[in-house]
Amino acid sequence: MQNPDADEERHLAEEARQRVEEAQRRAERAAQKMEAAMKRAKLAQEQLKKAQAAVSYTHLRAHET
Repeated sequence: MQNPDADEERHLAEEARQRVEEAQRRAERAAQKMEAAMKRAKLAQEQLKKAQAAVSYTHLRAHET
């Protein structure tokens, strides 16, 4: 005869393990999304710097003529 309390503990432990695994999967997905967002932000920043440099150069050239 099995101990009902032991069965309940095993069941609760399994549920807890599943929740931890799901939390780990969510954390990994969040980390991946954050990494992708950081890459997009860096690219946008680089593009903005290039655009500002081009505007500044054009502005300076306009004053030369």
